[in-house]
Amino acid sequence: MTRPQRPALPALSLVGALVSALLAWPLQAQAEASDAPPARGLIVRLKQPLPNDSLYPRGGGARTREARQESVRWQRVLGAAGLSGASGRAEPRLRPVGRDQQLIDFERPLSRREAASLRDKLMSRPEVEWVEPNLRERRLQTTPSDPLFTQQWWLQPASGSNANVLEARLRGVSGFQTAWQRANHAPSVVAVLDTGITSHPDLAGRVLPGHDFVSVVEYANDGDGRDADASDPGDYVSTTDLASDLFAGCVVERSSWHGTIVAGMVVANTGNGTGGAGIHWGASLLPVRVAGKCGADVPDIIDGMRWAAGLAVAGVAPNPNPARIVNISFGGNAACGPAYQSAVDELRAVGVVVVAAAGNEWASQPTRPASCSGVVGVVGLNRDGFKTNYSSFGGQIAVSGMAAVAGDDDDGAWGSVLSDSGLVTLTNLGGSVPAASGYARLYGTSFAAPQVAGTIAHMLSLNPALSFDQIVQGLRASARPHVTSPKIAECSDANPGRCICTTASCGAGILDADQAMLYATMPDSYVAPRRLPEVIDNIDLDKALALAPQDRPANAVQVTDSSGGGAFGGFWLLALAFAASTLPLLRTPRRR
Repeated sequence: MTRPQRPALPALSLVGALVSALLAWPLQAQAEASDAPPARGLIVRLKQPLPNDSLYPRGGGARTREARQESVRWQRVLGAAGLSGASGRAEPRLRPVGRDQQLIDFERPLSRREAASLRDKLMSRPEVEWVEPNLRERRLQTTPSDPLFTQQWWLQPASGSNANVLEARLRGVSGFQTAWQRANHAPSVVAVLDTGITSHPDLAGRVLPGHDFVSVVEYANDGDGRDADASDPGDYVSTTDLASDLFAGCVVERSSWHGTIVAGMVVANTGNGTGGAGIHWGASLLPVRVAGKCGADVPDIIDGMRWAAGLAVAGVAPNPNPARIVNISFGGNAACGPAYQSAVDELRAVGVVVVAAAGNEWASQPTRPASCSGVVGVVGLNRDGFKTNYSSFGGQIAVSGMAAVAGDDDDGAWGSVLSDSGLVTLTNLGGSVPAASGYARLYGTSFAAPQVAGTIAHMLSLNPALSFDQIVQGLRASARPHVTSPKIAECSDANPGRCICTTASCGAGILDADQAMLYATMPDSYVAPRRLPEVIDNIDLDKALALAPQDRPANAVQVTDSSGGGAFGGFWLLALAFAASTLPLLRTPRRR
């Protein structure tokens, strides 16, 4: 049975005048931007309109007196708007839309300029309440042209279920591709306290003048101590270095290019058809070099924090580009201590948020400065939403922290059964000194923290007036609930490997970039959507449990370094192998 169609209002001779009006702009559409979508007619609402249900009887019955009067009113409005006249073309028709609007449907699309001109003519009539072009809507998803974006699963929308294969389960990601629809990418400054910066085409035009705070020449590896050059000369440690007492406790290792990697995650040029994408397309990177060979000294970090925030540092020129976000993707096992805490408090007083990695030692206390009060510590998640095999957790994270994906390598008893391919971002390919730019797959809470920093940058782009407390509250209020599972135990010292996060172990929840940005636009009235936790229960988990009842054995008694200072070592580097054919120009992934 064919459903009877509602008849359109009879073609109005006066409506035909609209077509003749269109002939006045034969070439305008060609002159407009090629990406300006055409209008497929105009949606119009008159003041005090009759409902369409009363104008169009069901079953095609006789038109009512009101319908005839409404037709006359339309003729009067269109004629009085100066749109009457014969055209010799097929006349447009009026088609009901919604409760009481009409679509003026033409024989061809209107250019945006044509639609605007006709809208102005109609809106000049007192009987017309509003006019809107009929535009074709598109998927609310931005897909950058960067060729490696398809492998940057950490930037893509949260999705997947237990029925999907592991590669299609993204229940732990922050949803940046979704959030980009809300973002305005207005300028924002993100300070990265790290190893410095190297030249990379995906960072061109995004890096502000920074500063080098590495004070010990042997660690600096650039021939001098502190200076205004934040370039990364390499933080490799050689056998020759180990002969010096300064390198006691260090190990031979390649240069990490850690600062360049973190910078790329936040501000890599996006949509340029090259390499991969970054989180914020309008933010600027403030490189603050605090780490060299074998790590960083606490006084250098503290001075770097203060300078980044625009506070005075003895003997150093003021920072002309203060940042409201300071990202620190490394740390040490000692307690926070008064030196760190006082610096964090000073930054908080001027509205600056410190974001820090929780650490990669699967301990029930985060490393510092994530352990300091007022710092947003970030726990690392597997792409499916549970904690990675290596991320530290607990402690201060419960108060002001949260969680984001960090890449989950094949360590732990459950190994590759639940591991993922790592986070793809940019790097340098040099083994010791800077060489060609490239891209890498990486693992570590070092790379969860910049996702939070990038989200804060978006929040401040949308609302620069946000206070410190509003930013932290917004991140936490907007976070998605941690996943649950009937088969994986919660995170604890008894179960420190891959485990189920709670608010006590991994903070407020899973970073939700889109909701955090929404909060930024309405901090006084934001209400989080009601969301139920995702439940992890699939065949991959059953395979993992067949290997061992839990991913890692219980932690031994925790031994805490009580020195309160000194150099931080190594960034927890762990060499791993991968198939180079899957992503050309990638370095061997390492966990930091």
